[in-house]
Amino acid sequence: MDNICMPLNAFSVGTLAKIDRVVGGEAICKKLMEMGFNKGAIVEIINNQVGPMVIKVGETRLVLGRGMAQKVMAIEV
Repeated sequence: MDNICMPLNAFSVGTLAKIDRVVGGEAICKKLMEMGFNKGAIVEIINNQVGPMVIKVGETRLVLGRGMAQKVMAIEV
């Protein structure tokens, strides 16, 4: 998976990923960036089961719906 950019909901639990970009409309991009999903940020996938994802950004755990997670493109670290 080296250097393959994928949406966050494609990563397995426990994976560390580096945010590459956020795709979508201006409002959704702004909301995700305010939550900490900025280019270069390292996130950890805590839960990727059925339903919303739990993602660790820094020391914060965030619940992210699958539709929003699909808009965050990242590369496995």
